[in-house]
Amino acid sequence: MVKIPKEQRRYCPTCDEHTDQTVKEATNQSASPWSKKHRKRQRKIDNGYGSFPFEDPSHLARGKSNPTSSKHDLQFSCKECGKSWKPRNQPRAAKFEIER
Repeated sequence: MVKIPKEQRRYCPTCDEHTDQTVKEATNQSASPWSKKHRKRQRKIDNGYGSFPFEDPSHLARGKSNPTSSKHDLQFSCKECGKSWKPRNQPRAAKFEIER
């Protein structure tokens, strides 16, 4: 289990220095139904594209084993400037907890 403290002292790209930051796990918001990505996916579903909406998950890894854990979408908020940002390499863990 990965435990991350809620408050950390990290580098803020906006302030360009190390500041105290709070961590939260960003919720995945659904895409707008009029976005280009959503329209493209809906077009594939409507027209039929092989077995597109219900692909076999074992074929997703292409010869490798599928990961059993998922990446967690973390978001850091700087207490100095108030800006929030996401790190490039998100942690991968089966169980994940933000400590208070």
